[in-house]
Amino acid sequence: MTNPFFRPASPTEIWTYAGFWMRVVAHVIDGLILWAGLGLMGLLLVPPSVSVSIFDPQVTGGSGGDYRISYIKPVGYTQADYTIVSSMPHLHWNGNGLFELASILLPALYFIVFESSRFQATPGKLACQMRVTDLYGNRITPLRAAGRYFGKYLSALLLGVGFLMVMWTQRKQALHDILAGTCVIRREARALAPQPPQWG
Repeated sequence: MTNPFFRPASPTEIWTYAGFWMRVVAHVIDGLILWAGLGLMGLLLVPPSVSVSIFDPQVTGGSGGDYRISYIKPVGYTQADYTIVSSMPHLHWNGNGLFELASILLPALYFIVFESSRFQATPGKLACQMRVTDLYGNRITPLRAAGRYFGKYLSALLLGVGFLMVMWTQRKQALHDILAGTCVIRREARALAPQPPQWG
């Protein structure tokens, strides 16, 4: 059965290896989606707390104006921190552990499930006309998608050089692509050149 999300290129379209900046755009889109999802989940799992401070005046040396905090009354059970700024886990302990667990599992499931699905791409990659394939253009398995996702940690640990490798490798592969045996391809339109005049 033909995959409707991976149609062959028309005569005016070709599949090429996706470049660095288009992959950045796709990553930003995915990051915003994950940020919204984790933010909503954070509101459900970790309600923000409110602290009320009561100040008592303390007179020193016969002159007023010095104050000290005498009482802090927390409302709720923890202080929420929603500084999720990327699609990689951004851990902050909030007291119950559920949000921390979600911040690890949700991004992993997001990339693994989407990239190994029949879409072969996350929503960000779909918006940029990109697909994740193996070295022969085939759909990847969940295991390979997991290897690709967790390989991003190594790409990040090397001061981001693993991501920059897209700029100079032959198939425009990042380090995690090389380790997982994957490629990111993109469908691009190509204008047909005009036919030369026929001379009689």
